[in-house]
Amino acid sequence: MVRCSKVLIVQLILLVSVLSLMNFFFKNTPVAQKYEETSRFKFQQLFEDLTEDKKALRTTSAQDSSSTSATHVVNDNSQETKTGHVTEETSVGQEEEEEEVTEGEKKTEAQEEEQSDSDEDKTEVNNTLIEQNEGEELVKIDEEAKQEASEEERTKEKTAQVIKSRMERVRNVCERLNYPSFDQYNMYYFRQFGRSGVSWCPTFKASSSTWRDFFIDHVLGPNANFMGVHYHLGVLGNKILKRGSNRGSSPTRRRVFLVESAESVRFTVVRHPISRLISFLRKAQNYPGEVRAQRGDWVEESILHSRTDNSWDANTREKYRREWNTYIDEINTQKNSRYSEDNPYLHPPYPLFPELIDFIIRHRGADKLGTNGHWRPTIEWCDICQNDLNLIIQLEEEPEELMYLLEALQMADYKEHFLSRHNSSSDRSASREEIARYVQQLNQNQIDYLNNMYAEDFEMFGYDPISR
Repeated sequence: MVRCSKVLIVQLILLVSVLSLMNFFFKNTPVAQKYEETSRFKFQQLFEDLTEDKKALRTTSAQDSSSTSATHVVNDNSQETKTGHVTEETSVGQEEEEEEVTEGEKKTEAQEEEQSDSDEDKTEVNNTLIEQNEGEELVKIDEEAKQEASEEERTKEKTAQVIKSRMERVRNVCERLNYPSFDQYNMYYFRQFGRSGVSWCPTFKASSSTWRDFFIDHVLGPNANFMGVHYHLGVLGNKILKRGSNRGSSPTRRRVFLVESAESVRFTVVRHPISRLISFLRKAQNYPGEVRAQRGDWVEESILHSRTDNSWDANTREKYRREWNTYIDEINTQKNSRYSEDNPYLHPPYPLFPELIDFIIRHRGADKLGTNGHWRPTIEWCDICQNDLNLIIQLEEEPEELMYLLEALQMADYKEHFLSRHNSSSDRSASREEIARYVQQLNQNQIDYLNNMYAEDFEMFGYDPISR
């Protein structure tokens, strides 16, 4: 329909154009008039056809519009219906979703509350367990502390009883021997310690160096010396030792020393006599300087007397002796001379245990060489029965007896100093093994002599005699 109208319009335009041209060329001619009429008729007809086409077009357009409107209405209604259904469904869905969300939130809240309650319960349980564990741990620690304290208390009681029994044996031996006096005054008094001062007798090779060094450092200071030596017992002897004048005093009262308080605590540390001898010997064996220092006291005689062969000729004897003297002179120097490989004085260049014992046997009770405090019995060196000691502890029973002694002297604050100097080789088990090993080097005569020499020390201090 639209195409038809367009065609009519085009024809009409062409007709108008033709009429216009004819009017221009044939104006007022019969042909022109005739053609004009014909053209007008055709124009009128075309115009009418065009008008009808427009009406038809309008009708068709109106129908199409109505149809379209109806369709739109239907579609709108359908859409509205669908929308209504959708809206309704959406509304219902939203309500359901909201209900589901609400229920979900409620469930979540409930779960969170349950979780929170569960966490609180777990926390409470954990706290309870922690408190229980802490309580159990505290109880355990408290029990352990009580057990340790109880064990420590039992150890102290046992130690106190052991020392008490030892002091009773000392008094019994002194009474049996009628309180012998050996005219020894090896007591050192220090008023700086304890309630009324302490008095100490140094039993050599029984922790004597430890106590000597302590007293020198804490009483006399770093500048004290004896013949140029700081740690020397002579330092204490020059500054501290004061002898009393009441020799041979009654055994019923203690021997009095000048400047000493009557309430001072007197003590000494003892050790198995054979262990003391071994310790003394090893010092010379391990340190060549000791061989040189003690050459004239006992070392040279011990070696030469035991190793000289009477079958040597004068030249051999002289050569070996000359080499020995050279060795002694070169100790602690840069010199290192060569010596004969068969020289017995230098292989080894220090005394052996049997040689030391033979030296003691030759000189004990015979001359001054036999009075060396390093092997002299403690009953003699400390004049036990005259000096009336309050406490005698064993080196082998440290640290228990050492701790007991320090508390009795009111010197417990210095325990670390003494514990750091404690030698584990002085323990009783190690001492027994060491003694047995050295005793195997002795003959029976030497063993019998030592057992007799130290008989009172063995009895007083509770040590066993030696045997092979």
